[in-house]
Amino acid sequence: MINTLEGSRYTAFISYAHADDVRCHSWVTFFAAELQRGLEATMRGVKLPPVHLSGENGPVAGVLGPELRERIDRSFAMVVVVHDNYVLSQWCRAELEYFRERFGEAGCRERLYVVALSEPAMQKVTAGDAWQRMLPSGQLWMPFFDELKRDEPVDIYMAPQLVTRAFKEPFNRLREDFVARLRAAQAGQQLPIAVAVPAGGPAAGAGAAITPAPPRPLEAPVAGDVRIYIESNRHELNLWQPLGEQMRRRWARLTAAPATTAVPTAAPALRLKARGLPVEQIDQFPCLDDADGVVLLWGRKTPDALVAQINKVENKMSPGRDAAPGVVAYLMPPQASADPVPAWGWQVLRFDAREHDEIDVVDDEDAELEQFLRRVLERRLQRDAAAAPPAAGAPR
Repeated sequence: MINTLEGSRYTAFISYAHADDVRCHSWVTFFAAELQRGLEATMRGVKLPPVHLSGENGPVAGVLGPELRERIDRSFAMVVVVHDNYVLSQWCRAELEYFRERFGEAGCRERLYVVALSEPAMQKVTAGDAWQRMLPSGQLWMPFFDELKRDEPVDIYMAPQLVTRAFKEPFNRLREDFVARLRAAQAGQQLPIAVAVPAGGPAAGAGAAITPAPPRPLEAPVAGDVRIYIESNRHELNLWQPLGEQMRRRWARLTAAPATTAVPTAAPALRLKARGLPVEQIDQFPCLDDADGVVLLWGRKTPDALVAQINKVENKMSPGRDAAPGVVAYLMPPQASADPVPAWGWQVLRFDAREHDEIDVVDDEDAELEQFLRRVLERRLQRDAAAAPPAAGAPR
């Protein structure tokens, strides 16, 4: 396995059965595109090689030839996608066997990701002699199957370029772990051996058993995640991702501050989760009750269009004082004001958007952005405290 990005021809080699991609309406193809896009948005400033689908431009019969072996050799990581046809594919098994032969148990633990599109298929493949021989006991895997129909994958999109929550949550966990390994390799550090899995993770279902020593799903989402929705529109389709990363870093500084700054001691347990919000399609959303904060973008839209969008968003949020804090990110360019911008009920903060990958608030309004995040934090902690069961002996 290549230990540096500089020596990699591919960021990830995705091993899958082509028939599964066809059966699941190009699920694997879309997953590969989202993985490439997500890694590039997070690893800003780093030129990543492409993600490689094993079914593209490769042989379709015979033994695993030198060309395909070289592609696995030159990949930073491998992603295995399991559904019914993968279980039956000798070709997929040969790819995994070569990966194990070439990189050993350490490679499996460090840079092998297993994506399960079907729980029954995952049970079959892990119970087979080949899988047990090739992979270390307790090899982790990611559940991407529907909780109500566990032999089918979750939908990736609810609308063009808008991913579903069922896909986004496990995908983000996979992407964040992948990014940590990329950055560790880039810095020449030792890679972590495995992701910690808490007891009582997602179960296989009532009475189900996977034997022996089944792989384990990665950890479930943390209940304390904070959701800040950042607008995504046809002009700034993916801007919410780099903007969300800037807020992630500021959130980390805020919650790591000493107690003298009046940040509650419970704050470090919270993690920021930015989400794309397609305001132009907001009428399709039942509500935004799960939002802890909202950021609208003022780029190419007129002031009147901005006010109309603010009204739409407010109609979807909790009423009164319980409404999530909101700000408007004034993007320069295309906007160009050198002075503070007046607001229409929401605070407007100016952002330098000359480089979309490095978008950030202007220095003069840095403190105002921190105040917005502080309001998000305070409101979330108040809501969590109100929802918590009373302590033993406390009056009800």
